[in-house]
Amino acid sequence: MLRFEFTNDELNLIKSKIHFTPRQLRIIEYRKDEIPLKQMALKETCNVSTINREIKKISKKIAKVV
Repeated sequence: MLRFEFTNDELNLIKSKIHFTPRQLRIIEYRKDEIPLKQMALKETCNVSTINREIKKISKKIAKVV
């Protein structure tokens, strides 16, 4: 699972360099706030596997830049 060990400044820099979808941006904020996957899925009205897929996409995008 994607863990955020970035400072706010680093995270803002990453966000400025990478195009994230609105859902991915919300998931990044949820992860920063340590919200559980089930609660994320409820907020996004989707299932947990969709959240997991989005987290994998986010981590791949970040890995390309970092």
